[in-house]
Order: sequence, then C-alpha cells, then structure tokens
Amino acid sequence: MTDSGTPSRAAAAAPVPARGAGRALAWAGRIERVLDAVLGLMLLAVAATLFYQVFGRYVIGRAPAWTEEVARMLVAWMAMLGAAACLRDGGHLAVTALVRAVPPRVASLMLAVRDAAVMATAGVLGWAGARFAEMNASQDSPALEIPMAVPYASMCVGAVLLATVLALARIGGQAPAMEAAPDSPSHVE
Repeated sequence: MTDSGTPSRAAAAAPVPARGAGRALAWAGRIERVLDAVLGLMLLAVAATLFYQVFGRYVIGRAPAWTEEVARMLVAWMAMLGAAACLRDGGHLAVTALVRAVPPRVASLMLAVRDAAVMATAGVLGWAGARFAEMNASQDSPALEIPMAVPYASMCVGAVLLATVLALARIGGQAPAMEAAPDSPSHVE
C-alpha cells in the first residue's frame, strides 16, 4: 500500500493465488511433517540397530545376522523418502549461479524446466522401482526372509511422494526454491 491507501504496483502485480492453492500447500506441509516424523523414527531405528550390532559383535561375541540387513533397508527408504521431505525448502544440492545471473523471467523459465526434469526423473524412478519390486517379489532377503520387493518399493514410493510434493507446492503457488531457507536444517552460509 502507498501512503494514499492505494495498492502499490508490486502488490497489484502480485499473482492472486488460485482457488484451492492454500489447500495444496497445506497438504504438502502435512506430507512433509509426516515424512519428517517417519524419517526421524527410521534414523532412530538405524542407530539402535547398528548399536545392537556393535554390542553383539564386541560384547556378546556374536553379531545378529538381521541387523545389517535392517539398517541397509532403512537407509534405502530414508534416502528415497528424504528426497521428498527436503524438496520444498530447497534442501537438494543445486548450483544457482546461472539462475541468479539471468533476468527474473528467464530464471522462472529455467526453474520450470528444472521442475519438469524432476517430474520426469520421478516418473522414471517410480516406474523402475515398481518393475524392480515386481521382479524381486518372489525373492526373500537372507536374514529377515521378507520379500525383496520391500526395499525396492522405496524407489517407487519415494518417487511418487517427490512428484506429489512438487506438484502440490506448484499448484499452491509456491515459487521454486533455489537454495535452502535460512531456517531450514540444510541451510549453509
């Protein structure tokens, strides 16, 4: 607003959020909060499992066979779910020198192309993950004796969540992040 009470040019030019945009961002936020909680529990489980493995090996003298397998599967799931969890805050590795060097319209176009590439990559990853999970569904893991589809499904689930969070953020009108937000855990100065 200007001193005269009329909207400033910047405020007049700001895009009006589409109907339902707030709901899309709210859903993206809910998904991220659930992912953060699940990832925290997975990290705790990995730490406990590896502690038990070291305790078993060096204190008891016999490491349980299942601990390495559990840790490996949890890390695979954490990597794939974590990709979706850090997307909106700009937590992914990015080189922003070119985007910052061009005019805003060109930068917006470049970020839209980046988003399209992320969606295409998520599609390929989801498709490949589903295929791998299907191919390995009849094979059991050595120690846990669970279907190997479980760790391979992480590719598909992570890709779907990545695409979903990205789509909800853009539908909600959130501009693409070029770097981690200052209050984000992945922000580095």
